[in-house]
Amino acid sequence: MKIRNILLALFLIVSSVSVTFADNTPPPPPQAAKTSGTASTTDDDDITPPGLPINDHIPYLIAAGFVLGMTIIYRNKIKKASI
Repeated sequence: MKIRNILLALFLIVSSVSVTFADNTPPPPPQAAKTSGTASTTDDDDITPPGLPINDHIPYLIAAGFVLGMTIIYRNKIKKASI
């Protein structure tokens, strides 16, 4: 039970630290490409792909993987001990 409390405290500290130091300012909008004398600009030129962050919740994924791994290891040890 004591290990569970330590792991929970560690998880909460890591998750709160990552949120505390996160940069909340959005990036500046991209500047439109300047075309010199061409009249073939369309609306498709102004569309930019969405900036989807890949690594927003990496600490949560690491903690979940750690907990899942420890659970599997613990269950395997219990099964081997009972045989």
